[in-house]
Amino acid sequence: MSVLTITTAEHTVPVLLSGPGDVEPVGPGGRWTLKFQDEFHGSAVDEAKWQHRSTAESDWSDNPYGTGNPNSKQMEFDQPGNCSVAGGALTITARPDDIRSESGHHYGWSSCLITSTGHQGYTFRYGYIEIRATLPSSRGFWPSFWTWHAAGHRQRAETDVFEYFSDNHQRLYLSSHWGNHQGCIHTPRFDPSAGMHVYGADIHESGTDFYIDGAQVCHAEGRPPSPVNLVVSNFVYNGVPPAPRSVGNLVVDYVRAWQR
Repeated sequence: MSVLTITTAEHTVPVLLSGPGDVEPVGPGGRWTLKFQDEFHGSAVDEAKWQHRSTAESDWSDNPYGTGNPNSKQMEFDQPGNCSVAGGALTITARPDDIRSESGHHYGWSSCLITSTGHQGYTFRYGYIEIRATLPSSRGFWPSFWTWHAAGHRQRAETDVFEYFSDNHQRLYLSSHWGNHQGCIHTPRFDPSAGMHVYGADIHESGTDFYIDGAQVCHAEGRPPSPVNLVVSNFVYNGVPPAPRSVGNLVVDYVRAWQR
């Protein structure tokens, strides 16, 4: 076993490597088994692991293919073409557009969403999930790493590892949405748009612990009522809309998930 040291704006984090490609979480200790990962080393989204439509979105469309959710303060139509993979990273680009879905709803913006419901995707109830990412800088964008209840389950089971509204770089929203909505508004000691940082959540039977760059920053009570999938998205927020012709990029180094 070897040790890799990652230096972040928060502090220095040791990462245990117990074998080739076997990386431990940057967060909770103990013994973990890696169950899902995407390091984005290819040239496109791996559709065996990910799909582009989540049941969290209300406006499904086949022509053009994608989803929207205008009743949830979102302005964008999420479509596969706004996701790109190159140089070991996934980039989700939110940009001005002109799209009309099959339902007839017009969207002036587009973006992309991926969810771990692919053929080799990932569904879980308890475990630790983690993303390393750089968030958009200009106002109007709403990137998130979150969970949503898996197919066949109707009771809402959402954990927001982070939500970020890019008009305010000093707030990250970490929350659980079952039972009593609980969580924290965290003020990081760094600008999330200025570089890569690690965001994670340990979802267990007695609650959810939230981690940033290896440090626990929040705890929420309660446990999910059903299995969930992972979701990575970069919405366009109608509460503080982007300036015309703005572009917001969510750049993801990796997504990983473990179980005890």
